[in-house]
Order: sequence, then structure tokens, then C-alpha cells
Amino acid sequence: MDLGLRGKVAVVTGAARGIGKGIAEALAAEGAALALVDVANLDNADETRRAIEAHGGRAIVIETDVTQMEAVERMASRVVEALGEIDVLVNNAGIVSRKPILEDSVENWDRVLRTNLYGCFHCCRAIAPRMIARGGGGKIINISSIHGRVAKASMSSYCTSKAAIDMFTKQLSVELAPHRINVNAVAPGTISTEINLPLYKSTSPEHVELRDALMKRVPLGKVGETRDIGTAVAFLASSAADYVTGAVLYVDGGYTAEGTPRPFF
Repeated sequence: MDLGLRGKVAVVTGAARGIGKGIAEALAAEGAALALVDVANLDNADETRRAIEAHGGRAIVIETDVTQMEAVERMASRVVEALGEIDVLVNNAGIVSRKPILEDSVENWDRVLRTNLYGCFHCCRAIAPRMIARGGGGKIINISSIHGRVAKASMSSYCTSKAAIDMFTKQLSVELAPHRINVNAVAPGTISTEINLPLYKSTSPEHVELRDALMKRVPLGKVGETRDIGTAVAFLASSAADYVTGAVLYVDGGYTAEGTPRPFF
């Protein structure tokens, strides 16, 4: 299916690996030119850039700390200079912290919120005015999580940041609707990335027990892949989703649809 993204310019933050890489690859496959934005793992991002170019696409890598508004403003200017006006913004950059609320430090809480929530705000604040000034609309997709809706022990700052992103998405969708800029969120569930791949492949009894317990919470009975998030983002970035705004799309194998653990199929 041709989603009509050929010739569009897309910015993906946190694009060096994992879900961000999967999103970048999906958008590039649809013909979009990519700005791969990250603050670390730039060698990985450059590898993705080379792969995109090898398939006839266009991509650049920009090192940017999304917690800093000035850095994000410079990034937006560089994208326009190198690729043209920005049509699609995907706010994927984020970090996870596993600390109970009463044991978390103010500094750590601030670090997670500044990366996940403020990073999203900074990028929208820098790029949405450019979309408005150019005219013609645009697409903003914020990467949330099932844990913006479902709490998880010892992940208080992460869950809070994702819940805030869900409401930020709705708020921004209302404010930007008159400019034909669609703002939506994608909330991934259990996705196989470099970080958790060892857990999903391990044969140790402890990991097998943990994996089995997790799969009992997923009605489809399997772990998702980064391409599952990428294709969802590509849909929301396309004209097929022109009448979709303010939505949170759960890509979670049914995790949030059923609250009771179930036996395997």
C-alpha cells in the first residue's frame, strides 16, 4: 500500500536503535526523507542512514539533546537546510528508570521527565510553528506506552511521563487542528528491542518464568516487533489518517484490552 509519504521530510528522535530505528526504517520504506536524531549511539544511527541510502532513500544523522530547547531549535534548522521543510515529527526519544517512588531522587525524576516529556514538548515547540508558517498541515506522532495507562511497580517516573504525553497529545491536537496539523500518539506494548531481547531469548528458568507470565497478559500471545510500531507510525503520518487526531493508538497485542491474565492458547 502506498501511503503517499514519498518526498515528505520526517524527523525521528531517539532513532539510533530499537523502536526509533524501526520507525525510521518504516518511514524510509514509504519514501520519506529522514532526519535521524539522537544523543547517543550515533554509530548505529549512521548505519541506519547508510542502509536507507543504499535503498535509494535520503537520510541525515543529527546529534541532539532533546532536553535542551536551544539544541532542538538548532536541529530543526539543520533539518530544513539539509532536507527541506518538515512534514512529519515523531517524538520517540525517551529513557526508562526503575525506581520506586519513595526511593527515587529528585534528580532522577527530573532526568526522566525532562527527556520523555519535555523532550517531546521542545520538539513540538520548535517544529510546529514551522509547519504552521509553511501551511499545508503536518503530522506529529508522540511515542507513549501502555504504561501511560497501566501502572507498573518501580517505574513511577516513566509511567507518569507517558501518561502526561497522552494528555499533551490531546491538548496539542486541539490547538493545532485549525492549522490541519494532526497530533496522535502510539502506545507500544511488549516490543522486542536490543534492551529486552536477552530476556525474550534466554532459556534460564527465571527468565522463562518471567516471559511466560508476561505472555499471559498479551491476548495475541506473542511479543511485538519494532516494525509493528513503525507501520503504525507510518499510517498516522500518511493521508490515510487525515481525519485522525488526538488519538492514542495502542499497539500492544491486546494487553490493555484485557486486564486479567489468561492461559496460553
